[in-house]
Amino acid sequence: MYLFHNSIITRIRKIYFAKLLNFCRNKKDHKILDYGCGPGDFLDVAQQKGLICHGVDSSACSVDMARARGFDVVLADSSNLPYEENYFDMIILQSVIEHIENPISALHDLVKHLADDGIIIISAPTPSSTFWDDPTHVRPYTPKSFMILGEILKLEVIKITYIFAFLMGLSIKSSLIYKLMNLIPLPLGSNLVAVYRKVKSQNE
Repeated sequence: MYLFHNSIITRIRKIYFAKLLNFCRNKKDHKILDYGCGPGDFLDVAQQKGLICHGVDSSACSVDMARARGFDVVLADSSNLPYEENYFDMIILQSVIEHIENPISALHDLVKHLADDGIIIISAPTPSSTFWDDPTHVRPYTPKSFMILGEILKLEVIKITYIFAFLMGLSIKSSLIYKLMNLIPLPLGSNLVAVYRKVKSQNE
């Protein structure tokens, strides 16, 4: 359903992914995990920057597509990741968490594989007018629910904002935004992005 995008969306996604990678502080030895990587669009941008990239997906079709593009991708989920704990410097979940039945459990598993001071980035749609048109969606997310996720997981919240604001260098997290957008009779969407840091005290 989400494997292909038109040319305009593809260009915007590449700009967005590149901005997310700025949280790597341009360190070439950063190890990145794209959880729910699909055909590997984020991995493509990260690899072009010379970063060490790995992908995971629960869809055999997506894994095959990503591998065909030359990416290191495995068929797995959060409960059986074939990596050591504290291995990754960045983990990203791009439009994945809204499909997960038990997101807290899955995120706890992922955080175990994140190094101290590592970054985890989560994006998800808000309660938009078209959210429930996708039968695989479990629940939408809001700025407040992203804040609570950070508290539950004991992660430092670096940024919570809408993706369109993030692309413009702004930080907006008022729930009024998606409520207003849903008044417009167009499928605009109002995806959020949250950036967290794993603090060292978790392992102490």
